[in-house]
Amino acid sequence: MQYRGNARFLPSRCLFARNLLIVAAAAVTSRSAFASTTTCKRILYSPTRMTDRQTCDSSSYKAGSSSVAFVTTPDRESAKKLAHGIIDRKIAACVNIIPKIESIYMWEGKVTEDDEYLMMIKTRTERIDELSKFVRENHPHSVAEVISIPIENGNLPYLNWIAQTVPELEKKKD
Repeated sequence: MQYRGNARFLPSRCLFARNLLIVAAAAVTSRSAFASTTTCKRILYSPTRMTDRQTCDSSSYKAGSSSVAFVTTPDRESAKKLAHGIIDRKIAACVNIIPKIESIYMWEGKVTEDDEYLMMIKTRTERIDELSKFVRENHPHSVAEVISIPIENGNLPYLNWIAQTVPELEKKKD
């Protein structure tokens, strides 16, 4: 029971954390209200730096033109190898690797449980088929999970960054 002495400080810590969240939410709200005006300076997203370069309007993103794809892998190394291949080939703008998810699923007639890594991949919707093909060809499992959801709305500078980072599919000439 060595923690009993520290219990009296718990309410003040919770209060401090709550107040910190309120201040952070107010700061985000005031910034997002400025950034959502019809004509604004677009802040181009870069993982290392943000800059004011172009003007934009809220209608420049077409709903569903970008997607988030989800892929699970059995280990971190597989996820990192796939992520690097996807980014190197400019199939996606960003891959987040979320460690240690627990998956429970039906496989070959049995309930199976595995610890896995979840990849959250942001790309153009038109590149999902190419992404699926790459994952199928390079994934350690015989049946790789690749599912996607179109992005309807979000932070306009980030969505524009995805479009700028991932090239459009080349149109085949007939």
